[in-house]
Amino acid sequence: RMVKHNNALPSVHLRKHWDGYVRTWFDQPGRKQRRSTARSAKAARVFPRPIEKLRPIVTACTRKYNSKVRYGRGFTLEELKAAKLTARFAQTVGISVDHRRTNSSDESLQRNAQRLEGYKNKLILFPKRDGKFKKGEIADSTADKLKDVTQNKDKHLVALPAPKLRQKAVKITDAMKNFKAYRTLRTERTVKKWKGRRDAKAKIAAEK
Repeated sequence: RMVKHNNALPSVHLRKHWDGYVRTWFDQPGRKQRRSTARSAKAARVFPRPIEKLRPIVTACTRKYNSKVRYGRGFTLEELKAAKLTARFAQTVGISVDHRRTNSSDESLQRNAQRLEGYKNKLILFPKRDGKFKKGEIADSTADKLKDVTQNKDKHLVALPAPKLRQKAVKITDAMKNFKAYRTLRTERTVKKWKGRRDAKAKIAAEK
């Protein structure tokens, strides 16, 4: 329509190609069905093996999330050694390995070592040749265990431990009141910083 009176002619620039800046998700139901079909096909293809590998439990990054645990990429070499496994053999029995990750605490090392031990106890290992059972890092399962084998189709073979949502009340003691947390942290940090020089100095003094 033409404008009335002596006003400017409208020239609206709405050719912004907005559809290129918007991400749609109309194929979500189809993708869900496709993933389900792919999982079923994979389970049938790899039977009786599980469809996923065993992964470790690690703590999340940053102060905001370091109280929570999640699944990691793979087990460290120290964790495999604690469970009496080698990296080469572990990868052949459905255990993921990450040679780059290291253990920053003994707690994480023991936790994942126990996770590996539990997996070893539940694992049913088929012999390469029928009737010829071999012993190794994980011995082949006996004939009676190979009967009526069920496949583990869970996304994660062993679930995460249930988080403790509630802490029990504790009576505050005099030791808790007198404990200097900040001073203790500063002292331990100083001890760690000068440990190398102090050890070298003590070694020189012992040799004299």
